[in-house]
Amino acid sequence: MSFAKAGSRLVLTAILLFAGTLADAAIPATERQALIDLYNVAGGSNWVYAQLWNGPAGSECGANGAPPWFGVTCDSGNSHVIGIYLVENNLNGTLPASIAALTQLQSFNVSINSLSGAIPPLSGLSSLQNISLDTNGFSGPIPSMSGLASLVGFDVANNKLSGSLPSLAGLVNLQGFNVSGNNLSGGVPSFSGLANLQVVDVHGNNLSGAIPALTGLGGLQAFYAQDNQLSGSIPALSGLSGLQYLNLHNNGLTGSIPALAGLTSLATLDLGANQLSGALPSLAGLNVLNAIDIGANQLSGNIPAAPRPNSLLPGASVLCPNSFSATANSDWDAATGVFPWYSACGLTATAFNLDQHGLTGAWYNPATGGQGFLIETYPDLFGGGHGYLAVGWYVFDASAAGGQRWYTLQGDAVSGSAFVALNIYAATGGNFNTPPTVASVQVGTATLSFGDCTDGTLSYHLNDGRIGSISLTRLDPNITCSSSGDNGSPVANFLLSGAWFDHSTSGQGFFFDVNPAITTFFAAWYTYAPNGSTTGGGASQRWYTIQDNNFVPGTLSKSGLQIYESTGGMFNAPGGISTAPVGTASVSFQSCSGLTLNYVFTAGTNAGLNGSINLGRVVNVPAGCSL
Repeated sequence: MSFAKAGSRLVLTAILLFAGTLADAAIPATERQALIDLYNVAGGSNWVYAQLWNGPAGSECGANGAPPWFGVTCDSGNSHVIGIYLVENNLNGTLPASIAALTQLQSFNVSINSLSGAIPPLSGLSSLQNISLDTNGFSGPIPSMSGLASLVGFDVANNKLSGSLPSLAGLVNLQGFNVSGNNLSGGVPSFSGLANLQVVDVHGNNLSGAIPALTGLGGLQAFYAQDNQLSGSIPALSGLSGLQYLNLHNNGLTGSIPALAGLTSLATLDLGANQLSGALPSLAGLNVLNAIDIGANQLSGNIPAAPRPNSLLPGASVLCPNSFSATANSDWDAATGVFPWYSACGLTATAFNLDQHGLTGAWYNPATGGQGFLIETYPDLFGGGHGYLAVGWYVFDASAAGGQRWYTLQGDAVSGSAFVALNIYAATGGNFNTPPTVASVQVGTATLSFGDCTDGTLSYHLNDGRIGSISLTRLDPNITCSSSGDNGSPVANFLLSGAWFDHSTSGQGFFFDVNPAITTFFAAWYTYAPNGSTTGGGASQRWYTIQDNNFVPGTLSKSGLQIYESTGGMFNAPGGISTAPVGTASVSFQSCSGLTLNYVFTAGTNAGLNGSINLGRVVNVPAGCSL
């Protein structure tokens, strides 16, 4: 979970509107030339507003009752330019190096334009208080900030800047520093001596190394460093009584969470998707805390009590996956929107062996019939007691417009663990049963736990904000599963169940559930529209189910299997689904690792299509399988 900032912008980029009295004084020729250069290299003829620019000498600040050049502000004697404000004004081009001649410049704001190229040197602008270059296309490094002792606000967010961050030493007046949304690398510079610092935003870069000490920053209100590659431990947070927003989500931070005592202004805390361990410290005194995300870490122990008074917003917090103790707490149930909260961590009272093939098969929630999951477990894939679990999730779009969606989920299944931590992936842009091969993109995380061989819980956290928990039950009877592991030799052709695909169209495939106990063959086919690569996005996805109720034990080949298409559902919601037969298929297993599937579509979106697919196992053949 990534918490939003309060307001549209916290970084201090004050817009200084200077009035200045009009007189006949003229600015130095070097300053006039710098303005003319800016007009020429930044596409001045195409600016939205450029009134009076390039007028005669002496007109820059206004003279004889005339206004100054648009966006230009001068000092009270009209002898120097002290402000340039050209926000969202269709500037296109570069910034001239001659800006260095504006030695008295206090405010420079060209945000939300189409400027590119390098940021010119700034070190000579000793009077500069605020500079805003955000939301352009600047590239290259951030120039040295040495000598900018008057600087209060610095904003270069949402550009294409690279290289390392410059030193902030000596910027004793700095209050806001925003370099987010670039391609910056290296470490975060020291904040030592920056006692006036209020907002730091370095998120969305490739920064690495440790977070520097935050001691001495008594006025710090917000620190955003999410979506980087930071490592090491979280620095001490003591003395930060004004801190309202701390977001370190999705880094590689380790160690324990430091004490939170004294953070009386803290509204949101996001430390999710790191490698933090130990216990969550006390939240006592955090009376304005609205939301906390510590999910996808390695935390353990008892969850602390919610703050009193409790300002946590319903459903806005994330505590799982972690390995906390499963203790009842109605405050955390409400804050996470999961009941009980610990079920999202896969915590159950029953010891259960997750490293067994017997979990393989079809699972669903009866309340949302028509959508569900196909699971395959690969026991001991990485050694004794350490296997792997893969899931195909066939579902629908979250909007009222509907549309089929599918995801794959994957993660380590370790015997003795309370849950399997899964990454959720989505793949789009493929074509039905033809190339190109399609790569998957991670779109969330989940945990999967089992109370027994017929009941489980999947808790999910998608990057688009969807969070929930789904109670699962087997679609068909258990074959070999037991609480301690597979309970004996499989019956007939059960070990043909699992994930299969065609190497030439990787990114689409099948999960089969062959259940000889009730002579059922069930498959979910995860694929794309015939023109999916041009359709784009989730709309390119398609899934079908294949079913047969007379697949008797020992069957290896059969035709006339019905293909079904489902429409009209909504993501993880009951009702509205219409399922109809749209064709037939035949399967022929040549071995435990090879089969041929033929298909003919007579209706639905694929009407008229037919073909043959040679399939192989996605991972290893289950132990004991033979034909």
